[in-house]
Amino acid sequence: MRSVAASEPSLRLGLWWGAWPGLAGMVLLGSSVAVIDATQHLPVLGVQAARYAVAAVALVVMARAFGIRLVLPRRGDIGWVIGGAMSGLVAFNLATIVGTRHAEPGLLGAAVACIPVALAVAGPLSQRRRPSPRVMTGAIIVSIGAVAVTGWGRGDVIGILMAAALIACETGFTLLGARALPRMGPWSYSAATAVVAAIIFAVLAAIIERTTPASFAEPATVAAILYLGAVATAVAFVLWFTGVQRLGPGTVGLCAGIAAPAAALIASLLGAPLPSFGAWLGMAVIAVGLVIGFLPWSRRPFFPTSRRDQLIERNT
Repeated sequence: MRSVAASEPSLRLGLWWGAWPGLAGMVLLGSSVAVIDATQHLPVLGVQAARYAVAAVALVVMARAFGIRLVLPRRGDIGWVIGGAMSGLVAFNLATIVGTRHAEPGLLGAAVACIPVALAVAGPLSQRRRPSPRVMTGAIIVSIGAVAVTGWGRGDVIGILMAAALIACETGFTLLGARALPRMGPWSYSAATAVVAAIIFAVLAAIIERTTPASFAEPATVAAILYLGAVATAVAFVLWFTGVQRLGPGTVGLCAGIAAPAAALIASLLGAPLPSFGAWLGMAVIAVGLVIGFLPWSRRPFFPTSRRDQLIERNT
C-alpha cells in the first residue's frame, strides 16, 4: 500500500514533465494566428513555401548550436516522413485555404478544437490498445472548452468537409510522426517534414501563383515569415513531437486544446479585443480537462479512513 501511495507523486510529476513540451508547442503554434495577419496580402502558397524553408534551415542551425545530431530518413522512415508532411503540413494548409472560402472561421476553429478527442481515440488504437477512460474524459472536456474559446460558425458542404479534413490531417501528422520518432527523434523528423513541405509548396507556388521573391521584400513581411518558420513551426514542431515521444500520441493530444486560448490571448496582447466572458469560461474548462487528463486518479477512497484502518493499510 505504501509503494502505491509513494508512486503517485512521482507519476503526477512524470506526466506533467512529459506534457510541458506539447503544451509549449501548442502555445507557439497558437501564436502564429496573430502573426500570420502580416502575410494576408501575400500569395498564400508562397508564404507556406517560405515558412517551411525557414523552418528547415532553422532546425539545422539550432541542432548544430545545441549539439544535436540530425539523421537522414532511411527507407523505412521515408513513408512516415512523406505521409506526415503531406497530411499535417500540405493537406492541412490546403484544407485551411479552401475552408476559409466556404466556412466561417469559427467552424474551422471548432474542428481543430476536436483534435484532442480524435487523438485520444486514434492514438491508442494505432498502438493496438484501448483508449484510456481518463484521457478520453479529459479530452472531451478540453475540446468543449476550446470550442467555447473559438466559437462556432457556419459553412457549406465544402466548408464542413474541409473542417473534417483538418481533424484528419492533424491527427495523421501526429500518428505518422509517432512511428518515425523511435529512430529519427523529434528534431530529425521535424526537419525532414519541413523540407518536404517546402519543396511541395514551392512547386505549387511557382505553377499556380507564379510567386517572385520581390513579393517578400517588405521588412514586416520578412519578420513575420521568420517568426512563423523559426518559432511557430520549427521550435513548435520539436516541442510537440518531444511531447509525443514522452506521452504517446493519445495522451499528448490533450495539449492541443491550449492552441485556441494561446491564439486569443496573444492576439489581445497585440491589440485585438480581450476574449469574451464565454471564452474565459472556456479556458477554465480547458484547465479542468487538462487536470483530469494528466493527473492520475487516486486509488485511495474519497472519504478519509479511520485511524485503525490507516494502520492496517500501512502494515499490509
